[in-house]
Amino acid sequence: MKILILTHSYPDNMNRWRGTFIRDQVKALSQVHDVIVVYFKVDNSRLAPFRNYSWSAKESGNLKEYTVTVPKFFPIINQGKYLLCTYRFISRHIIKKVKIDVIHSHLSYPGGFLGTIIQKTKGIPNIITEHTWIKKYFRSFIHKLCVRYALKNCTCIAAVSQALKEDIEMYCTNQVMVVPNVVDTERFRLPDLKRKREERINLGILGGYSNYRKGLDILFKSAALIKNTNFTIHVGGDGSLLDSFKNLARELGVYDNCKFYGEILPENLVEFYSGLDIFVLASRDETFGVVIIEALCCGIPVIATKCGGPQEIITQDTGILVEKENPQQLAEAIELMSKNLDSYDRDVIRGYAIDKYSPDAFNESITRLYQSVLNRKTR
Repeated sequence: MKILILTHSYPDNMNRWRGTFIRDQVKALSQVHDVIVVYFKVDNSRLAPFRNYSWSAKESGNLKEYTVTVPKFFPIINQGKYLLCTYRFISRHIIKKVKIDVIHSHLSYPGGFLGTIIQKTKGIPNIITEHTWIKKYFRSFIHKLCVRYALKNCTCIAAVSQALKEDIEMYCTNQVMVVPNVVDTERFRLPDLKRKREERINLGILGGYSNYRKGLDILFKSAALIKNTNFTIHVGGDGSLLDSFKNLARELGVYDNCKFYGEILPENLVEFYSGLDIFVLASRDETFGVVIIEALCCGIPVIATKCGGPQEIITQDTGILVEKENPQQLAEAIELMSKNLDSYDRDVIRGYAIDKYSPDAFNESITRLYQSVLNRKTR
């Protein structure tokens, strides 16, 4: 099949972390389908209302990636120009030249909205994969209307977790399927078993710290409650609040137990995970939790909060679930897992992740969804 991917969130030279979960899906898809990606963005560096859009392309195997850059326009109507320019590019440079079987849009707005407009005007079915809670889009009345239109009128919706599916169903009656995110499971590996386990337990957390969503403050509060375990917390990631979190660690007396790595580039993730005994996800909300799967692929047991997606991933063999925003319960889980690390089989943990979240597993699920959409169209 020929699949057209629409997204405004995708890794580039300016931000190598943005939309990496979408890029992972694209790479997996291109193993079995012909994939065209249109990554569209606004150039906010300067106001240029009368300049036309620009675009670039690169191709590798079954994957062709276009980047469409729209100059910044006047406020209010900036979004209209952004969508119109991207629509024109797709019409002129893709749909006129290639027969697209399915449009696969990521995120309800702007990609899902644009994909649904193309579905209405060109007759190509549009599937929206949603990654975030719907209410987070409602920053204005116009955004709310656009999101509701996309959810109502697209062909169908793929949610990355059951929790997100239930959230989406509060806003539309369209068909919603669960298709979990994919992880390049071959990229991650079991750590070198020759590494001697230290007396200190190595805990890891990874994320962006420009807000409190990842729960780094909760982990520090729980660490202050741990009495019977020697530990080091390896903190991967950066953000505008990181200094505030460091100050909190000092106030709680756990700063000396922490190592701060700053931003960890994608190519250095395996090295980060390889030094851990336990991975901690202390988030306040997650629709999925890609970092959990990455840790599991490395055979690392996970302690995660019940914040949405994680409770659909963690099993008795792979980790422990705790209530969110509960430092005491998190501390107890860390001590319990630390004492029983030998009971977790790293091969079993990795095998579980591969069975459920590998490119093969993802392609089987998403291709089944594509085929059902095309079958419905031909009836």
